[in-house]
Amino acid sequence: MRMVFMAYLSGSIEAVDFYSKAFNATSKNCFKASDDDDDFYAHAEIVINNQTVLAISDTSHYSTNFVRENNMQFWLTFDDEKSLDDAYNILKQKAQIHYPLAPCEWCSKMADLTDKFGIRWLLNYDL
Repeated sequence: MRMVFMAYLSGSIEAVDFYSKAFNATSKNCFKASDDDDDFYAHAEIVINNQTVLAISDTSHYSTNFVRENNMQFWLTFDDEKSLDDAYNILKQKAQIHYPLAPCEWCSKMADLTDKFGIRWLLNYDL
């Protein structure tokens, strides 16, 4: 079994580019809703190391009211410090920083933030 998280947000095209850059990832299965003129993705996937880790769909594609940043946080443990630093430096743009990138009690380096799309991230690295 493998798990993929689905994020429903506004600005899906920008979000896919943003997360691809932050995590040195690629995107795949990027589909617009009904025609190529749509300015959002009905579905897109973020792929890291050949594994889909996040799927994104624009809230404008649904009649459901999605609530931002209230009940979920993605926790990523990085294999190396540079990847953590690179991701943090991108994700922190226009973000609400809950804990800036720094050492903490339980790991070598950690950050906690809510990005500009309302996704909360816990990023860490341990030697």
